[in-house]
Amino acid sequence: MRVIAHSPHLISAAEALQRVFLPNWRLHSPCLRKPIPLRYQPFNLQYRNYGPRNKRSTAAPSNDGLIRDEGIRAPEIQIVGPNNSLQPPTSLRGSLASIARSTQFLMQVGEKIHPRFADAPGPDEGQRDNRPKIPVCKVVDKHSHRQAEIAKAKPKKNVSIPTKEVELNWTIAPHDLDHRLKKMREFLSDGRRVEVVFGKKRRGWMQRKDVTEGKAKGLLEMIRDQAATVQGSKEWKVLEGEEGGELRMFFEAKGNKQKGETKD
Repeated sequence: MRVIAHSPHLISAAEALQRVFLPNWRLHSPCLRKPIPLRYQPFNLQYRNYGPRNKRSTAAPSNDGLIRDEGIRAPEIQIVGPNNSLQPPTSLRGSLASIARSTQFLMQVGEKIHPRFADAPGPDEGQRDNRPKIPVCKVVDKHSHRQAEIAKAKPKKNVSIPTKEVELNWTIAPHDLDHRLKKMREFLSDGRRVEVVFGKKRRGWMQRKDVTEGKAKGLLEMIRDQAATVQGSKEWKVLEGEEGGELRMFFEAKGNKQKGETKD
């Protein structure tokens, strides 16, 4: 008896009839399909578009611009532990499973060279460092983070310090000078800034012939000595102007409560 060897090109009777009566139909026999070539993609640790494969992995960044939870595009992370020490690399999936997701979240705060590649040769000078990196993350409490954001968004209070002017002239009488210096000390004690003004536009202020250089210097030193009697007093700005002419001195006494304030 003659034995007929099996041929991979033999087709069934149904397929033969299909060829005769329905020539335009495509044949679906597995033996007649052309093999589909497989594409090889080498594994690359720097490929950033991987992570937990769920719907949240492709979510848009959060409104506050933070990289958090499934938005961290890496299979491994390093978590900042107590005393700002870095813990060994761990999987992102495992880290997310270990925290209380209802009250905590993982936040990426930076990245560094992966410890497994830290001893690998670095780049040449001027070249980019292509060694694989690993995200550095912190476990953040949601309530504390929300309170910090609210505090940051609050408008800052106006901390401007009220300023008082004390007007003098270079030929002021001793009695008037004592009265003006007393007012200056009171303003400083109340926490106000004081500008001592010489030569404000009034008749006679530019009569330099009535003021010697020594007298002008002595008057400025007297003002500084009187201001120094107030605790915390100092010149917060260099004086402007010239001796014997128009001149301004700037004093403040930090630490003194402004008038009307009460201690907590």
